Amino acid sequence: MFLTKLAWGLAVLLLASGLVTWIAANWENWGHVAKFALAQGAVLISAGLALLFRRRSGGWGHDLGVPAALTGLAAVATGGLLALIGQTYQTGADPWQLFALWTVLIIPWVFTVRSVFLSVLWLVLINTAFYLWIDVARLDWFGRSYTSQTLLALAVNALLLLAAETIWRARHDPWRIVPRVVAIAVGFFIGAQVMEGNFLLGLALFLALYGVYRYRRPDLLIMSLASFGAYGSLSMLIIEYAGDAFLLIVVVIVGLGLGLLRFLQQQVVHWRRTHGSEAAATQASVNAAMASSPAASTAQILANAQASVQADAQDSDEHHPWYLRVIKLFLYLLLPLIILLYLAVSLDLSLEALGVLGGIMALVSPVLFAKAQTVSSRDLVGGWVACAVLLLSVPVVDMRYPWPHEVSAMIAVVISTLLYRLAKGQFVLRMLLVIWALAAIEFLVIERLFDRWAMMPYWVLEMPAAFMFFAALLLGHLYLRGERKPHFWLPLFWSLLLASQIHLVLAGTLFYSMPFWDESRPYLTVAGFLLAMAPLAILAFYWRGWRDQPLVYGIALLGLAALCAVWTPYPPVALALSWILVAYAWRYLSLLAVAVAMGLFCLWRLYYILNISLLDKAELLLATGVGCLVFAYLGQLGRNKVVADAPVQAAPKGILASVLLGAVLVLGVANVAIVQKERILSDGQTVLLELAPVDPRSLMQGDYMSLNFALSQNLSALSWGLPKDALAKMDAQQWVVVAVQLDENKVAQLKGVYLEQDGQERLWSEEGPVAEPSDVMRLRMRRHRSNWTPGTDAWFFAEGSADRFDAARYGEFAVVEGGQSLLRAMLDKDRKEIK
Repeated sequence: MFLTKLAWGLAVLLLASGLVTWIAANWENWGHVAKFALAQGAVLISAGLALLFRRRSGGWGHDLGVPAALTGLAAVATGGLLALIGQTYQTGADPWQLFALWTVLIIPWVFTVRSVFLSVLWLVLINTAFYLWIDVARLDWFGRSYTSQTLLALAVNALLLLAAETIWRARHDPWRIVPRVVAIAVGFFIGAQVMEGNFLLGLALFLALYGVYRYRRPDLLIMSLASFGAYGSLSMLIIEYAGDAFLLIVVVIVGLGLGLLRFLQQQVVHWRRTHGSEAAATQASVNAAMASSPAASTAQILANAQASVQADAQDSDEHHPWYLRVIKLFLYLLLPLIILLYLAVSLDLSLEALGVLGGIMALVSPVLFAKAQTVSSRDLVGGWVACAVLLLSVPVVDMRYPWPHEVSAMIAVVISTLLYRLAKGQFVLRMLLVIWALAAIEFLVIERLFDRWAMMPYWVLEMPAAFMFFAALLLGHLYLRGERKPHFWLPLFWSLLLASQIHLVLAGTLFYSMPFWDESRPYLTVAGFLLAMAPLAILAFYWRGWRDQPLVYGIALLGLAALCAVWTPYPPVALALSWILVAYAWRYLSLLAVAVAMGLFCLWRLYYILNISLLDKAELLLATGVGCLVFAYLGQLGRNKVVADAPVQAAPKGILASVLLGAVLVLGVANVAIVQKERILSDGQTVLLELAPVDPRSLMQGDYMSLNFALSQNLSALSWGLPKDALAKMDAQQWVVVAVQLDENKVAQLKGVYLEQDGQERLWSEEGPVAEPSDVMRLRMRRHRSNWTPGTDAWFFAEGSADRFDAARYGEFAVVEGGQSLLRAMLDKDRKEIK
């Protein structure tokens, strides 16, 4: 069942990514009608299949259930459809209105299906809309526009957080993902207040958030987030008012950081003593959701929770949650850096002296480890070691040591190995030491084999990643498969895992352009092939019950082999898939969560970085998505009859109608928008707007051209000459209507702006209120950041055709009565359309 759910999840993810990528490619060989038909068909088919498969495994009650997953695909396709409309009718690059409308249209699905994916998607959309709106709008409540807007966004997210904790919850959310995502959004906008200089307000809000989740709705993650935010706010406040007292700043911030770390550790101990049974119940619920898995019993989970409490009592951080480890790692990097800056600036120490000081600190570290017996003392020693590592690394970066770089790398490995063994109960410190040793080998040995990174063949970049991946896999197979994970090897395992994935993602490419070919071809290596085929070997090795379900086994192997073969030129995807399978086989839920996150990051990297066209990416994603969909369906059919005939929970009342209503709403709104815009294009009067001079190097941004019209600059110049009361009225508006006059070439010339005076609309020019000429026409301008634009700030074009539009000098608009406009085409200096 796990493989079937995994196939459904991969199918939905790949199809959604492929649809978005295909729309972004703006393929000019397809007409508008065909594009709209495909995008609307994706919404309709996804919603229809969700209704058709409503009795399939999982039902509506779980995110990996077929109906819930397909409804999520329909929601993503809705955004693709809206983006296609904006792209076709040139309404601007990523306007906040697109995300706001997307948020509204999927409400029927979000609040009835109530899956975690849909809920998180909706929260991301509403906050994206707020973020983009803050970037372009002006809301002046307290004399500071940005503060007013972020306060409004904070208030909305606070209400959403209240709703998520009371009346709006996902049907199956044992990890409390939805309220935690909202709480992170709340923390983000509180942090925006701090960055604006409102330190006391930010501190008070973070403390209030901590109090709510400490006493009213206990949640350790949100408590840790609020505590860390309060630490940051207080630190910024001290820096603001301490002036030039650098030593005081260093002492206070370092002391507060150590105090925060100790405080959070005490919170973890208290939490596990008072909420251990709840955590065990949550873990059991998650294991039950992973159907047919060799899940641990509740008794085993309770035993592990008790072991965690005992470990905490014995001054160990090896059972601390991941977010506390992240905070601790951040402090281990930040606090030594502050100390280093103080030593370098105040004491004027040379880099060589800093290196010697770091060496002395490293030599003393074993003695300090032997003396440290409490959590606080171990943390102090950990910070001491982190500072020593940083001091030792500074002269290496500047090439100040008299010996070869290979010797420096060997010293780093020896010191890391020794301190790793001594740092008992220090997961974060051990992980930091492993990363330091790996970085030393990478940058001081491998990089020195070549003069520059750009000269490295791709197979060289793959080799270290392949070695670290297989080393982590072997280490995990030997030591991490049981319920009790040996703490000595865990930091090494996680360091190797993350280093291999990051190494491939940052250095990876999907197609390599061979110098003697005119086109890009797949560039395969032995290491890349082994990495890509690793998921197939893992599935074959760990599937012990294949004799009971030979048909499912054959379908799974065949489907996985096909998927790995297609993705062979891009190994990071295969690595993420490998760790998903391994996590299931090892019963390691933390690894499963990290693997899913790595997969999502790989797809993001694929969209933005790789050196093939968006259309090729879309074809790759859509093809593999359809393949996963087929194999998921075949796997569903081939499952054991006892499992296949298991009863499925009936759909909640009203959910079928809401899914159908949502699809009708989406398609209805989309088609109404299409009809309206087509009417403007057909009936609108042609108006040319001259482009203002811009820097050609910053003109192109991706696959659209950023537009700056001379009319916009003239309107801004006109506003500066208006009286204060007229200027205030204009600044308070998001839209204004201007009067333009067309010359013999239909190029618009600004004649004034319409503003109210004494309850009547008047035309204002540089001379003040003037009579309206008979031959002017109205044009609506909307505020965009500190400027005004005629409805759009970008011109979208097909991928690969950017050079054609370097010659653009005019934008041709269709303008209807009332001033509404759409951009039709871009014209060159002779006013000829650029095709």
